[in-house]
Amino acid sequence: MAEAQVSRTIPAAPERVWETLTSRDGMKAYMMGAEVEADWRVGGQIRMHGQYQGKPFEDRGEVRSFEPARKLAYTHESGSAPGQAHLVTFELQPRGDGTEVTVTQAAASGGDHPEHAKNKAMYEKTWATMLEALEKAVAT
Repeated sequence: MAEAQVSRTIPAAPERVWETLTSRDGMKAYMMGAEVEADWRVGGQIRMHGQYQGKPFEDRGEVRSFEPARKLAYTHESGSAPGQAHLVTFELQPRGDGTEVTVTQAAASGGDHPEHAKNKAMYEKTWATMLEALEKAVAT
């Protein structure tokens, strides 16, 4: 399966990283300015909306896993690419005085989607940028 995966160790405790990862302000900081509304429970809905490169967008998903300070997973379907849902998973592991955050993005159907394989490098670059922004948001 063509999963995109990126990791970064953030110099903060897992609880602090989790707080930023799931807070409205924290998500806005690392999700490129998107407004995020989420019902943080398994089966809860998540909605991301805002402007990207001058154009409005609205993405939706469903929370699949919610284990505070350990694991968050949700589906993500872009309003601009209906039918191409992804499963985004954040896993947090204590590493010394910090937390290793690993983000994995895969096709939500569990199989390979041609678009996902084609865009894997772009997804990884985007998530690397977002993890860098998460680290900055945790530090503030």
